[in-house]
Order: sequence, then structure tokens, then C-alpha cells
Amino acid sequence: MKKFIGYYLPILSVFILQGLLLRWATLAGTIPLRGLVTPFSLFVSVLILVTGLMPSLVRPGESHTIVACFAISFAFFLLIPFELNDLPFVQPGAPLYQFIPLHLILRLIQGGILLPMALHMSAWFPRRNRVPMWAILCGYALSAILVAAFLFTSYPWQRVLALAFLFTWLTVVVVLFFVNLFMVTRDASPENLRDAQRARIVLFSIALAEIPLWFRPFTLALGLDIFPYDLLLLFQLFVPIGISYAVLRHDLFGIDRILRRTLIYGTVSLLFLTLYLALTIGMAELFADSLTSRPLAPLIGLFIAAVLFEPTRKWVQTWLDKLLYPDRLKFQNAVQEMQSLLAQAKRREEIIRLFNEVFPRQIGAEWGVLKLFPEPDVPPAHLMPAWNTRLIAGKVPLGGYWLGSRRAGPDYDPDERARLSGLAQQAALALAYANAYENLYVLNQTLEERVKEQTQQGIADQKSIAAYEERQKIARDLHDSVTQSLFGMHLVARGLAANASPEMKDDLQALEMQARDTLKEMRLLLNQLRNDSVGETADLTEAVQGVCEAFSRRSGPEGGSLLSIALDIPGRVILQKDTVDSATWVIRESLQNAVKHGKGRTARVEVRCGAKLHGVIQDDGMGFDVEALPAGHYGVRGMRERVLALGGELKIESVIGVGTTIHFSLPLPRE
Repeated sequence: MKKFIGYYLPILSVFILQGLLLRWATLAGTIPLRGLVTPFSLFVSVLILVTGLMPSLVRPGESHTIVACFAISFAFFLLIPFELNDLPFVQPGAPLYQFIPLHLILRLIQGGILLPMALHMSAWFPRRNRVPMWAILCGYALSAILVAAFLFTSYPWQRVLALAFLFTWLTVVVVLFFVNLFMVTRDASPENLRDAQRARIVLFSIALAEIPLWFRPFTLALGLDIFPYDLLLLFQLFVPIGISYAVLRHDLFGIDRILRRTLIYGTVSLLFLTLYLALTIGMAELFADSLTSRPLAPLIGLFIAAVLFEPTRKWVQTWLDKLLYPDRLKFQNAVQEMQSLLAQAKRREEIIRLFNEVFPRQIGAEWGVLKLFPEPDVPPAHLMPAWNTRLIAGKVPLGGYWLGSRRAGPDYDPDERARLSGLAQQAALALAYANAYENLYVLNQTLEERVKEQTQQGIADQKSIAAYEERQKIARDLHDSVTQSLFGMHLVARGLAANASPEMKDDLQALEMQARDTLKEMRLLLNQLRNDSVGETADLTEAVQGVCEAFSRRSGPEGGSLLSIALDIPGRVILQKDTVDSATWVIRESLQNAVKHGKGRTARVEVRCGAKLHGVIQDDGMGFDVEALPAGHYGVRGMRERVLALGGELKIESVIGVGTTIHFSLPLPRE
């Protein structure tokens, strides 16, 4: 319906209007139409009419519609011979239209319409240029004003002036028409090379046809009739001849292949029917001599010819389709290939690429667009689809598909449209399958992640249980062995101190105190090993202060505190108990290494709590080579393992003869 309204309705309207006006003019006049029209003018008019209508009927388009409307008006304009001598210029006192026949008035109006229509056609043919639509409408208005002024003038000088303006307007239109065509011929770009070749042929043929028509008013004004009307009609034949040559040589209007196919197909069909008739007659005569009953001969001949006709016709049809209709064969192969590709497609992006890029290229279409919801279900702007459909799977609409015309070849016939509909239905099913596949893939990925997380959680729980059992075993072993030994050492030191001499009593009391402190630390360690609750909290400040006081209370070998510690820590820091235990253990181990291995006497402990827990332990000991730790010493290794177990970092800096600095950081849970 859109194609009929946009392409065919203007052509039909112009044709009916011209026919009604011609019929009205002949009925109102005294001379019948047969007396007005000459055989030669009828021949030229019909030839121009057919030449102009053929492109719009074979390949409908906006430019072809404009060409067809111009051809109809021009054919009716040339149908009735017209001479300027028929116009009564010297009749004053009344408008001109009262003195001339109605068919001449009609010719003048048609001529006035043809001028802006030629300008309109030049703006679209052979391709659209930049002439604005308002300029074309102004041309129609100007022609109407000039023709009306010429017909309604009452004095000869007014008629001459109006005629001069009409001739000037004719000159402007001819110049603009030739300039537009000339600009196309000068376009040397590769993509417009064919348009330039077509424009040269059209420009040459129209120039040969219309330049004599433009010169004729001069010759008549000078009293020289060197261009009679039949000669002008003869020159008009250059238009259909040039356009036909451009069609056959350079595929003007894109109808060359269709015309050639129609001509060859009709010729072969006629030859084939002639062969069939000859075969039938020959078989009838052959059997007429051998059969006793002569009436049976034609029947047998017809039967044999009919049996041979169908396979021969199919073979010829297949051969002609391959030779004359490669687009149809190409289309069928493309549809079959697309069906195979759709059966293997599993992703939406792949299906969209097939219909937007692969399929239009395979069938030679100008473009193809597949839009899926939630995109708007409308065709692309400024594009006229040759075929479109909606994609529906079950009762669920999925989107729409629009396909442009072929670059060369006829429109899609009913069989091809049926194949396209079937392909679209398969595409809808493929899209539904792709959607289900993608949803299943996402669900499978989610399940895999959840299974992976649960597996990791199970492994972590098993490791936690194994670690808990191992800690309980270590706690039992320490309680049964080391703790009992320390407790016995404490009792022995107390007993010896009670009966010892004054010189030994102080040393024994110091040994008793050290044994008691060591026993206290061992009990704290046992509590840590047996405590498996990660949800409990503890005060880091209190724990670190207790560790530092334990070292400060001990006496060194040279008198004074075993280790003088400067502590810098916030007043109260409540953290998870495992974090507090690990930080306290790292600080205790660092201070013990400073005394035991570094022989240091002073140390500095700094703790800061922000996004992470940061700690620094610095001593003035002997230092050591961090890259060459002696075998059998597991203190540094234990510190690193405890920090890494909580996702923290540990860094050791040591300079021999200067001291050691240990930095550690532990992540804190977000509140």
C-alpha cells in the first residue's frame, strides 16, 4: 500500500488528469481528436510515454516516479501539433483565451507545467542533488503566474511581454537542467562513475532533442520556418533512443537486466512452443502412415509430445533460470546457507551479524537491519524497505527485520518473500534459543561460582577443624610436659631460696620470679591454643602493655631491666581476638629476639590503628643478615606465617651493628 501511494498513485493521477483534460478539450471543440493528432505525433508520444513509464513499473522509486510523470505530461504535450501562428496576438480588447481553441489552451498549460517539472526532474535524476524543495515549488508558482498572465492579457503588447517572460523562464529551466546534468558528468569519484556515464548520454540526447525546440521561437519571430513541427518531433526521438542506449549499455534506471531477461525469455518461450507444435504435427504425420486408423495418429502424436514436453520444459526452465535469473539462484543458495548458519548460532550477537551484514551481502541487497526489543520496532530513518517482518517465537515478539532492495535486479517475488518469511521464523526460534542458552550459561556460571565458594568454604572448615585439633594436641603436650617442668622449676627455686645463704638467695628468688613469669606466659599461650572462637574481642593495648612489662620487670645480666621499652600505643584498642593474639605474638617474638640474639638493651614499640593495624618494633641490637637466616631458627618464619595467615604484610629491616626494625600490618574488618 505504501509503495502504491508513494510511487504509483502520482503516475496514475497525472495520466488520468491528462486524459480527462484531453477528452474535455476535444469534446468542447469543433475538431475531433482524430483530426488534431497525426500518426507521427502519436508514434512519438507513445514512444516517449513507454520510455518514461518503463523504469517506474519495473523498479519503483522516487526519481523514477518523477521521470514517469514528466514523460506523461511531455507525451500529451507532443500529441497535438502546435504552431505559434495559431495564437491571435492582434486581437485586442479581450483576454487571449477567448480567441483560441480549448485544446491550444490545454497545450499552453501543459507547456507551463513542463518547465518546473523539468527542473524538478533534474533535481532527482540521475541522482538527487542539493536543489531545495522550496525552489522547485517557486518554479511551479512562477510558471502558473506567467501562463495565466499570457492567457488573461487583453492587448498585444502585454501578450508579447508575457511570452517574452515565458521564453526567458524556458531558457532558465533549460540552462539549469543542463547544468545539473553537467555537474554529474564532472564527478570523477569511483562510486559515481556510472552515474557520470549515464548523465553524459542523457545530456547529449536531450540536448539534440530540445535545442531545436528552444531555437524555434527565434526563427518564427524572424519569419523563417526552418524547424517545422514534424522535424521537431523527429528530434524528440533522440530522447527515447538515448535513454534506451543508456539502459542497455550502462544500466540506466537499473532495468537493463530485467529487459534483457524478458526479451530472451519471451523469445525462448516462443521458440519452444513452436518446437512443440512442430513436434506434434510431425508425430501425427509419422503415425498417420503406419496406422490403419488415421484419426488415432493426431491423438498419439499429442500424447507423445505431451510426455516429452514436461521434462524438456523443466530442463529449459532450469537452464534459463541459471542464465537469466542468477539473482534467484543466488537468493536460494543464500537462504539455504543462512538456514544452516542459524542452526549453529548460539549467541544473539552472531544472529544479528548474520542478518545485518552476511545475508544482505549474499543476496545483493542494499541494506538489512535486525532490531530486537527493547529497541524501537521501526525501520531506519530515510530508508525505504523492500520487505519487512516481525520476529515472533510462540506468542512472544522479539523484534523486527527490514531488508532493502537489490542493488541490481527485480524486487522480491512472492516465492522469495515466502522464503524470507520462513527464514525470519527460523531466526525467531534461533533468537529464542540463544536467549535461553545465554540465560542458562549465566545460571551455570552462577552455580559454578556458588559450588566453588561452597567447596572453598568446606575446605577452609576442614582446615580449621584440623588446625583446631592440632592446636588442642599441642596444648595438651605443652601442658603435660613444658608447663609441668616450669611449675617444678618454680617450686625448686622457691625451696632452695628458703634455705639458701644470703649470697645465693637473691639469685634464687630471681630464678623463681623468672620461672613464674614464664609459667604465666605459657598459660597464656595455652589459652590461645585452646580458644577457637573468632568472634571474641580483646584489648590490644592491655595485651601489648603486659608483654612489655614482662620484659621490663626482668633483670639483665649487668643489672637493671632486661629490656628498656618505649611504648607508643593508643589508650584502648578493641579488636578481634585472633588479630590481637597475632599482633601480640609478633611483638613478643620481636622483643625476645632482640634480647636473645641481638643482645639489645633498649627497644621501641609503636602501634597505630586505622584502615589497617600497623606495628613497628625497633631495637638497638647487633642486627643480622635478613637474606641469610641461620638454620634451626623459626622465630622470623613464625611471625611471617601468622601475619600472612590473616592477610597482612611483614617487613624486616636490619643493619649489622646498628639494630633491627620490624614492620607489620594486619587488615581490620569494616564496621
